[in-house]
Amino acid sequence: MGIFDDKEARKKIQYLEEERKKLWDRIIKLEEQNRLIRNEITAKTSESQLEAAQSSKKAAEFRNKTEVRLNEANDFVTKITAKFKEAETLYSNIFEKNDEAVSLKTKIETIDSEYRELYNELKSKIEYIDNFTEEYPDLDDKLGEISNFISNIENNLNKSKTTLNSINNRKKEIEEFYENIFGYTDTDENGEEIFIEGKKELLEELYSNLETEIELSKEKISKINEDYKNKYSSFESTYKSKYESIIQEIGKLLPNALTAGLSAAFSQKKKVEEELSEKLQKRFSRGITYLICVSIIPFVISIYYLIEGHQLDETLLKLPRLVLAIIPMYIPVLWFTYSSNKRLNLSKRLIEEYSHKEVLSKTYEGLSTQIANIEDEEQSEELRFKLLSTFLQVASENPGKLISNYNTSDHPFMEALEQSYKFQIAIDKLEGIPGMGKIIAILEKKAKKKIEEKEEAINNVLSNVSVDNNE
Repeated sequence: MGIFDDKEARKKIQYLEEERKKLWDRIIKLEEQNRLIRNEITAKTSESQLEAAQSSKKAAEFRNKTEVRLNEANDFVTKITAKFKEAETLYSNIFEKNDEAVSLKTKIETIDSEYRELYNELKSKIEYIDNFTEEYPDLDDKLGEISNFISNIENNLNKSKTTLNSINNRKKEIEEFYENIFGYTDTDENGEEIFIEGKKELLEELYSNLETEIELSKEKISKINEDYKNKYSSFESTYKSKYESIIQEIGKLLPNALTAGLSAAFSQKKKVEEELSEKLQKRFSRGITYLICVSIIPFVISIYYLIEGHQLDETLLKLPRLVLAIIPMYIPVLWFTYSSNKRLNLSKRLIEEYSHKEVLSKTYEGLSTQIANIEDEEQSEELRFKLLSTFLQVASENPGKLISNYNTSDHPFMEALEQSYKFQIAIDKLEGIPGMGKIIAILEKKAKKKIEEKEEAINNVLSNVSVDNNE
């Protein structure tokens, strides 16, 4: 844009310069005409005053016009000079911008070339890294081993640095006590040098000890380096052997993946059930303990009453009330213990089931190989078919079938009611058998008689309790 502006400014300057030249030529022509008119006026002095006055008027008019034109030309000249100066400043600015653009262009070219070089270098490095990772797929494991080895070396280096710092501190102490040990020269009052003896023997002894310590530390450092080198080599060899053995085991286990997977799954389920069985066993033990504690409460309170001086008859009469009072405590504990026992038995059944399936899964492959080694093909095929059918039958059996009555409550009283209901249904079915009606009637009479006896005993106890309370 700056170049086009420069061209337009130059065109405008040229146009103004041409207009200025044209105006200047017209001014010169007008001055010549004025001069000729003046000459004619002076030459024709003999003519009439009217013509002279007219010519003088015309000359004055022409003069005024020329002055106006001259002023206009001067204004144009000032404007042209101002525009010319502006054009010069624009021209200088254009040259400066051009220089800046050239410098920026060179910088951009250099940056572009550097970017291309860096891009090519980065591309080559990425290709090198890709090739390196493809060539060494287990690089992460090796790097982890190397990082562990480097950390061990750094620990040893830190240890050696600490020993070196201790040696340096020891050396500083030796330098500090050097003069006291080996002696030093000093000046007396007269300015003469005097040698003050030190503890040389002690210094020699310390120096010998220091040499031995330095040698021992060097030997320790060398031993540590050798030990870690040996450990690294042994580590590398052992892990290589482990890696090879693992690959061999994987190769061996590939055909046995089905039975191994099933046995692992059954083993895992067995472990879960064993953990659950341990928890249920603890819960059952706690429930038994709670039942014992709740059952002991009436006896403890009775003993307390006897110790306090109450009569035995009074204590025995209060005992049924204590038993009735602990029933709300006894029922939840009994429910807790009964539920734990029920779930514990189920867990034991499931553990046995999973153990049986795990053993069968582990022995399947061995039995199949032994059957394959039988020379009789018909017998081998028959045994293989039986083994496979047995294995499939056992594996397809769902251990969940042991979990029966999962939709019923495990409360002992609810279960007792359910059993009584089932018993009533069984009795109703037996009524259709000849002779069973009389047997059922006899059993009902006996049951009613027992219930009435128990009801009387309970009423007597309650009446005695109420009498004692009234007293």
